[in-house]
Amino acid sequence: MTHAYFTGETFDTILVTNEIIKFAVQKIYIVFFLITWNIKNYFPMSNNLPQAGLDLFRKSLEENYCPLPDGDFERLKDVMKYKKYNKGEVVLQEGKVCCHFWFIIRGCFRIFAVENGIDRNVRFFLEQSIASDFISLRHHLPSNFYIVALEDTEVLYSYKPDYKPVLSFSKSMISLTAEFFASQFYNEIEHSNSFKLMTPEERYNNLLITQPKYFQRIPLTYLASYLGMSRKTLCRIRTNAN
Repeated sequence: MTHAYFTGETFDTILVTNEIIKFAVQKIYIVFFLITWNIKNYFPMSNNLPQAGLDLFRKSLEENYCPLPDGDFERLKDVMKYKKYNKGEVVLQEGKVCCHFWFIIRGCFRIFAVENGIDRNVRFFLEQSIASDFISLRHHLPSNFYIVALEDTEVLYSYKPDYKPVLSFSKSMISLTAEFFASQFYNEIEHSNSFKLMTPEERYNNLLITQPKYFQRIPLTYLASYLGMSRKTLCRIRTNAN
């Protein structure tokens, strides 16, 4: 039989090694805890969803698109998360693939492209709006746009691989999706036609009637870009209208 013999120096080495291993394991646990804590706080899970935000989400869906049975809304709620964005924070960067949609509980997003150093504002999303770059989201293409929080903003949001199975789960969810995209399509056509059929003054008056909150919360420079005119022209039209 072979016997192993350890000197005092060997035992000291083993003890030091064990201490190093214990120290390393403790550090790993600490790092794991911090990473987990940050993830949970950066992307809060569904059990932290604000009830008022969920109620507003359901109300908006049912009033604008179609009624939802309780079970269907529960499935949708299970794939939603809650987040706050600070004013000026970038939500989506140009060139990145959009993988989420956001429901605005409070605040405002703007979506815009940058051409020759100039912002071209194409849309604003206020409370009860569902925001996204839908072309990038649908076709998994790099976005041509930025989405930025125009104000401090609270949202419910969902990740495409999470919500996609839910939207095809039942007839009511399929109907909701169809009604939503039909509404988006008609709104885009209406906005596009305004540039073909209306004068700048008529576009201003139409927006004043259909979206009065824009003039209370969105800077004139962004509004002018959205209306396809210079800030100077918009100020002149407003002065003449008053």
